Amino acid sequence: MSDILIGTDEGIFRLDEGSKDIQHETGPSSIAFLASTQAGIFALCRDGVGAFTNSFGVPKSVLWFRKGKNNWQLVNEHPVAEEVWSFAADPRMEGRLYLGVSPALLYLSDDGGKSWTACESIRRIPGYDQWTFPPPPHIPHVRFIAPDPQVVGAVYIGVEEGGVYRSADQGKTWESLNEGLYWDIHTVVPSPDGTRMYATTGRGFYRSDDGGHHWRHIMAGLDRRYTIPCITSQAQPERLYTAAAAGPPGTWKMGANAALYRSDDAGEHWIRLEQGLPSPFDAMVRSLVLDEAGNVYAASGNELFASFDDGESWKLVAGDLPTVRALAVV
Repeated sequence: MSDILIGTDEGIFRLDEGSKDIQHETGPSSIAFLASTQAGIFALCRDGVGAFTNSFGVPKSVLWFRKGKNNWQLVNEHPVAEEVWSFAADPRMEGRLYLGVSPALLYLSDDGGKSWTACESIRRIPGYDQWTFPPPPHIPHVRFIAPDPQVVGAVYIGVEEGGVYRSADQGKTWESLNEGLYWDIHTVVPSPDGTRMYATTGRGFYRSDDGGHHWRHIMAGLDRRYTIPCITSQAQPERLYTAAAAGPPGTWKMGANAALYRSDDAGEHWIRLEQGLPSPFDAMVRSLVLDEAGNVYAASGNELFASFDDGESWKLVAGDLPTVRALAVV
């Protein structure tokens, strides 16, 4: 039976799936991202001791590693100088981690985060100087990172706003995968067999049936367009979950007007999931995870919801957490 780690603005909490108890783990604070590996869990924090920003107002990043319950170890007090927007681990390469930053660039580590190398080749991608981001000063960033499930060491990145790119040679060169795809990318999800790819964007959901070379815009059943999280089931590859808001973050001051959805046919059609959930969500659903048994967890604001029947019904398992930023299964 798996536990769920909950990364929040005030540190890590653990949901024990057996007892359903929630405990506060000692160690990292101000969690921004969590990444699972066979060896353990990595946590990327926004600050060191207290809220810290550099002279340019960029939050300091701090990397921690968890091996065993409530056993956190500091790995790197300042892995990169830039603002981090994405974080991932390659489950098939021991020690391989990725960081996506603003301005748009990817860093990789092969020693579990102790040292980092910038993939400067990204700056040479044709059209790089045209990438942008809506809020001033319009600086794009690597919003999402997805290791290739079929090719060891290959990786996909999603740029907000700049599109989807794949490197098969450790970040030395990049292939553009953007025909038919809106370039405001939030997530990129390759299917387990590597044939299909899914992307969420500021304009909705997209699917590719040929490894990202061509994309289709699919919105059947999605009554909101600003899609962000997306996960797929390893056991049932055509089952997807996503969440969408009615508009971009600038419109969320009075509520995100968001909803949660499931597809059982690889995104061709979607159904809205409502039983036991807020309708709509005032706070955007920012994180979704599936455990090994197929149970689904969704984090919205300071609340965590769980479904044990494929999303048909939900229950609130924690309602007074600090703002939740990330979830991970351990």
